Amino acid sequence: MKRELLRNEVERVVGHELREARDFEELSQLLFKGTREQLSPTTLKRFWGYLKNESVQTRPHTLNVLAQFVGYKSYDDFCENACETAEPQSGITATERVSANELRWGQKLVIRWLPDRRIVVKHQGDGHFVVLEAEHTKLNVDDTFVCHLMLQREPLYLDQLVHEGMPPTAYVAGQRNGVTIEVCE
Repeated sequence: MKRELLRNEVERVVGHELREARDFEELSQLLFKGTREQLSPTTLKRFWGYLKNESVQTRPHTLNVLAQFVGYKSYDDFCENACETAEPQSGITATERVSANELRWGQKLVIRWLPDRRIVVKHQGDGHFVVLEAEHTKLNVDDTFVCHLMLQREPLYLDQLVHEGMPPTAYVAGQRNGVTIEVCE
């Protein structure tokens, strides 16, 4: 995954995918111009898997030069900074969802998240909710909030949370592992 991400980032900087032998010769020259370090076209072909039946382990020097070429101090720096944010930033989700538009007024939801958080809320129409029960959470009974869409196993974003007399604020439940939502009839 990390090495694939590095290959993709190098191709982004170069401006095209590396598919032909001449692409690796060009990259070798660009690397030398950009980093003053020499990597042979053969080394680059191995790293990209262009050479079949070659299972030579990539040397740290090769990884460091490629990381420097795309703007990082080293391969470790690349992994710490670029790899941590490599998850897609958007996409269509097929997860189950609860839309406030589909809830009846007065309908209750049980929402849970780790480690042992649980709230029971009642829909008050137009995406407005009131907390009826709260266990092991910072939310309290009678807190109110607005939420128009809830996704199973995703973080739950509450807007206009009125909590302990504070001005309306935002709150995130299940930020790391998401929430589970049970719609009560």
